[in-house]
Amino acid sequence: MVIIFESSDVADEWWRAVSTSTITALVGNIKRVTPQFYTYNVNIWNVYYFFTETTIKSISDVFRGKMILVLENDRVGRGMSIIPPQVVVETTSGNW
Repeated sequence: MVIIFESSDVADEWWRAVSTSTITALVGNIKRVTPQFYTYNVNIWNVYYFFTETTIKSISDVFRGKMILVLENDRVGRGMSIIPPQVVVETTSGNW
């Protein structure tokens, strides 16, 4: 899954929203590996359902029109090369 954000500010806002959420499906599930790469356990909750899962509507509604989700490999109909790592600073905290 590739998530494309409107801007780095929106990506940072999304990360703060999902990482501090008290919603069971999100708590501790999504991990930030680097500033632009995240992992999650699909057996707990699948990020594919970010905009359709009613239990996270309070978060997902904030990001409508600000991000899109693209399947990396869907029946071999898509396929994007891995995005090369970039040196970035999270604009709010200044980390990384």
